[in-house]
Amino acid sequence: GSGRQSLTRLAIYCGEMEEFQIEIAKGYGKNEWRDDVKKVLMRAGKDNKQVVFLFTDSQIVMESFLEDINNVLNSGEVPNIFDMADQDQLMAAIRPVCQAEGISLTKANMYERFLNRVQANLHVVLAFSPVGDAFRNRLRQFPSLVTCCTIDWFTEWPAEALAGVANEAFAEIEFPSEDVKNGIVSLCRDIHQSVEQASIRYAEEMRRYNYVTPTSYLELLSTFRTVLAEKRHEIGTARRRLSVGLD
Repeated sequence: GSGRQSLTRLAIYCGEMEEFQIEIAKGYGKNEWRDDVKKVLMRAGKDNKQVVFLFTDSQIVMESFLEDINNVLNSGEVPNIFDMADQDQLMAAIRPVCQAEGISLTKANMYERFLNRVQANLHVVLAFSPVGDAFRNRLRQFPSLVTCCTIDWFTEWPAEALAGVANEAFAEIEFPSEDVKNGIVSLCRDIHQSVEQASIRYAEEMRRYNYVTPTSYLELLSTFRTVLAEKRHEIGTARRRLSVGLD
């Protein structure tokens, strides 16, 4: 709920790369996962395309998925993922590249050139939440998630950002005056920050955690807009009925 995937897609667009993300459906298992990993490796190595593999913790259907991610991060390959047909297709695409570069056309050399392309073109982005024990346990089990990654920690939004987002969310709402709008924006910002501070005290005193994310703030703004629209409709209806009754 802090914008990990949104920022990743923005970076992909700015870098003019391709995005690859698996689609979880009923019955999605190890075979489907291996097919998807094979596709992204082929795209990066055989087709020589800059590809970003975006993978979230909600997509971890089986823990073995992370073992394959660990291998990709560590070496650029997943052992025994390509069958003979895939290998023939791979070698046919890499052979002209090796010839142009003066590399001996042995199977080992061509496969190594393929791996070099994968390592140069494939970017793996893991959008994981640090909440709970699962993240910590996975880092212990699969060390490449730390040693082969750069970890970007998403911190809380500053007051200026909170106010700016609220102003944008309320841009289409008609307020009695600009002062009223500014007051409501300040109120929403202060509510969110006070919950953040209360959560810190809660953790210190009770050793229990309440996580406040930017999504919580967006939900607050959305709730305000919804309740305001409902109340305006309710009061407007009552006023019209009163006016018709008096007439």
